[in-house]
Amino acid sequence: MHSKRYQVFISSTFEDLREERRAVQDTVISAGDFPVQMESFPAAEVDQFAFIKSLIDQCDYYVLIIAGRYGSVAEDGLSYTHKEFRYAVLKRVPILLMLHEDLGAISADKSEDTDEGRKRLKQFIDEAQTGRLRRTWGTIDELKLRVREALDYAKATKPRTGWVRGDSVARIETLEELNAVRRENDQFRKALGKLEIYVPLPEIPAADEEIEIDILPGEVSGFSQIKRGSTFKLKGTWVSFFPIFFENLKWQSNDWNGSWYHTIDQDGSCVAIGSALAGEVAAIDASQLFKISKGTFERLSSYYQEIGLMTEDEESLFTETAKRLSRRHRISCGAASQFAVIDGEVKVTVEAYDIDDIPF
Repeated sequence: MHSKRYQVFISSTFEDLREERRAVQDTVISAGDFPVQMESFPAAEVDQFAFIKSLIDQCDYYVLIIAGRYGSVAEDGLSYTHKEFRYAVLKRVPILLMLHEDLGAISADKSEDTDEGRKRLKQFIDEAQTGRLRRTWGTIDELKLRVREALDYAKATKPRTGWVRGDSVARIETLEELNAVRRENDQFRKALGKLEIYVPLPEIPAADEEIEIDILPGEVSGFSQIKRGSTFKLKGTWVSFFPIFFENLKWQSNDWNGSWYHTIDQDGSCVAIGSALAGEVAAIDASQLFKISKGTFERLSSYYQEIGLMTEDEESLFTETAKRLSRRHRISCGAASQFAVIDGEVKVTVEAYDIDDIPF
């Protein structure tokens, strides 16, 4: 692969975020890329915003830092930062939004001091975060970390043109071609030597595709009564079941000679997951009274492994994406609204008995 470097435009209000802009500049440089910001250029005779647009046109990514100020307003009623953002959106430059986590904690000298200014700032924030992910920060160190994370993610998911040394292109392309030929030769040798038959893998269902799972009854015995759950069938999507699976899986990790392995309590997990699902859809105390089958458990865990939410070679059984997905899915909508009981009934029966009948 080509060793690319990218131009990253840094946009924010200026006076209140001098240190933050310098920190982000250093972060971009440490990532091997080129920071672009107005203070790096001498005053130009051309119209200021026309010059800014020409810089954004040449950039691969756009970092927007928002804190306590909206900024000075131009003749059209927008701040320069706001105008830069809208132009980057128009040019479809990927935007990495860095929003201060607590605007109320910012000192007065770095905050808007009028109701109109605060109103404009709120409108700008609402516009900037609509339809895109944001990352929050409170300290300069947190800002640097969030920018680096966002930049790495953007490079992986939204690759851009970037820059490559002119004297390396031909050499790299030649090596890539030779490597491709080598891989083809290896494949031919393996095919001729083993005469293997290619077996196509089944397609993975979409995350929002609906599935049906059976919830089975459990039983809890008390001193004078027995509680039992019921059998019912539940419909939801693969992704809607994940927060329940994530929160109720019984597991632990261990480190052996530098390698991590995980131990899963499958029986306990089946009961915890089934009971949690029953409790979600019926709003009852269903602890230990329901369960899913081991086949259902294997089906769900296999799917979450295939789509990259679970791993086998890290300290945590779940990836960072999995943890974030579970949190955001919980925030976006209540779990009960994502499921439908399509057969049976969610209920708990209580059978009382006389303790005098107990043979002891």
